[in-house]
Amino acid sequence: MTDLELFNWDYGIIEKSTDFILTEWDVDWLPTLFQQDDIFFEYNQNANSWSVMSCTIFNAFWAISDLWNYEFLLNQQKEMNDLSYKQWRIEWKWRYTNLAVDLWRNRRNWNKELVEQYWKIASYRINMRNDELVNRILDKNYTICWSFEWNADYILDYSEDWVLDNAEFWKKTYWHSVWIRKVDWKKCVKDNYKWRKYNWRPTNIYELKSTCRELVNWWTFRPRWYLYTKVAEDNYEELIRLEKVRVLCNNTMNANSELRHNTNDLRLRDKLHETNERIRNNQLKYIEENLIKLR
Repeated sequence: MTDLELFNWDYGIIEKSTDFILTEWDVDWLPTLFQQDDIFFEYNQNANSWSVMSCTIFNAFWAISDLWNYEFLLNQQKEMNDLSYKQWRIEWKWRYTNLAVDLWRNRRNWNKELVEQYWKIASYRINMRNDELVNRILDKNYTICWSFEWNADYILDYSEDWVLDNAEFWKKTYWHSVWIRKVDWKKCVKDNYKWRKYNWRPTNIYELKSTCRELVNWWTFRPRWYLYTKVAEDNYEELIRLEKVRVLCNNTMNANSELRHNTNDLRLRDKLHETNERIRNNQLKYIEENLIKLR
């Protein structure tokens, strides 16, 4: 594997049991982001030698830019890129997409000046096979962080007319992290090479006509993507606590169900069933009611 082959790669996505998960049931509380001005941020991953293999870093902070209508300066980008090497990133190589999402979320919430002006942020994992969920999120003007695998055929597909029509690209030779969002009411991919042009106009954007389900099923898109949301600072700690409890409840219920299926102890089976019903009908119901109040 040569350095050239590593040029745009990310290392994938680690699906963590501690991830907060956003489902179709949660989209109703997700507030619509209204366009504040005509500014469209563009960043160039290849503008500096230190960033040419930092697609996951650019992936995350561009999503935050879209969320808050805030442009990160070059020194802020480099600061986070340098910090990534202190947090498990291999020197001059790639990074897991979700680790970059976590890195930017934690660092962004640590910045008192930005928090006072723009509030805090949370991040959620979503299932990209669910096109209805994806479309509902995009309809509310959010940007989703995602990763995909590509080859020359992928580039030829969209570069012809700046529309990606196909989902199946067989052998993959590159991995990359970018964004998906609605642009002029169309579902589009935003890439991070500012100098690109189409019909003599600068663009980092190409339309996505293939469904996410198709692209995931053909292993072009990775199945788990990430989303940033706004959280009022006063609500942040309690919202995070409730989300953690919700994750623990779901993990516990899954473990109990697996144990109940495999054990021969009939009394234990009854207890496990009783526990899951109590978690489902009491704890999870309480959590959902209170999360709605905080969002």
